[in-house]
Amino acid sequence: MADIFLSYRRQDSQSATGRLGDRLTAHFGPMRVFRDRESIVAGDDFAEAIRRAIGTSVVVLVIVGPDWLTARTADGRRRLDDEADFVRLEIESALLGGVPVIPVLVEGAVMPAATALPPSLARFARCQATELSDTRWNYDVDRLIAMLQARFAIESEQAVPGSGSAADGHLNPFARLALDLLELASHPTRLIARQQTGHALDHVRAFMFLLAVLVLGNFAFLLSVGAQSLGEWIAVGVILGLLTVTFLATMLTLAWRIVGTRIEFRQVTLILAYIYAGVWIGFCAGALLAATGVQLVAPEVFTDYLAIVRTTAPLGQRMAEARALLEQTLHGPAAALFVIACLVWGVAAVWTVVAWGAFRNSFGCTRLKALAATSVWLAILLTLTQLAALAGRSL
Repeated sequence: MADIFLSYRRQDSQSATGRLGDRLTAHFGPMRVFRDRESIVAGDDFAEAIRRAIGTSVVVLVIVGPDWLTARTADGRRRLDDEADFVRLEIESALLGGVPVIPVLVEGAVMPAATALPPSLARFARCQATELSDTRWNYDVDRLIAMLQARFAIESEQAVPGSGSAADGHLNPFARLALDLLELASHPTRLIARQQTGHALDHVRAFMFLLAVLVLGNFAFLLSVGAQSLGEWIAVGVILGLLTVTFLATMLTLAWRIVGTRIEFRQVTLILAYIYAGVWIGFCAGALLAATGVQLVAPEVFTDYLAIVRTTAPLGQRMAEARALLEQTLHGPAAALFVIACLVWGVAAVWTVVAWGAFRNSFGCTRLKALAATSVWLAILLTLTQLAALAGRSL
């Protein structure tokens, strides 16, 4: 989905919107600007597609022309008074979802008074507007673009003059990874929506992002516990992470199909790769804090822990001894950092719930169906876990 959503009434400001849309697209790139006719996929429910697009947008630009307020239907009713009017629906969705709304006045239009608007749009009258004058069009649009970049940090995808590459393409991979991680942490559904452009490279980018995060997370955690042979441990951790994502995606695809939503495995893996990456970073951040605290209290505890695990004693005995060893260290700085680690894990859990909405946004389904698919998925995982536990006890 795009960062900038253009809301306009065709019979009022189609020409001005076209000019503005072309300038924004030329500067930010076609994937950053949403225009209904060009951005909605054939076969999509128009109203639902609008809601999804606004929900993942950074800002909504409402183009207000001279007839925006008074536009009427063929039978003489004012369009804004119709609850099914798409312009009204777009603004209501943005205001309700907390998405910033900027009125853009064109062709001499003025901001409507709150009393002239339906009650659900009264807040729109208090939004700070910007004017695009025909006599200074380029100057005003340049100011609007500068404001969008400064206030909302919307990046340009276009080539830097003389570079021959996209504006974000000249960033080194580490800078790109850092920016994506920051956006994933703050706006997960927005980042995930942006990564779904419909190109085959979407899946390559998702895989590389997940791979980088797995390596980073494993390295940080293993370094904190003083593990030897870091390369081998990281390789094992990365392989296990990729296998875990594949398994979870397979079960989740099955769950969505059980509830009646026809989706493809690769659609699920793309979204799940980013969500798993975020969860893994959150888990490793908390584990890093907890392990650091333990190391401060007992520097050799993890060496002793591995020694216990590697003995030939019964599994239950080994786990009990290892747990008792760690419990002995939970005092002083170790206890304090463990509490902070638990807070980090709690935040990661809340983040996961928010990020999980990317599936509903991408598949265009209701919250009820998304909840049903998630419930079926969890039931499948619980059943398989219980079967594995039974099989383990029987061996």
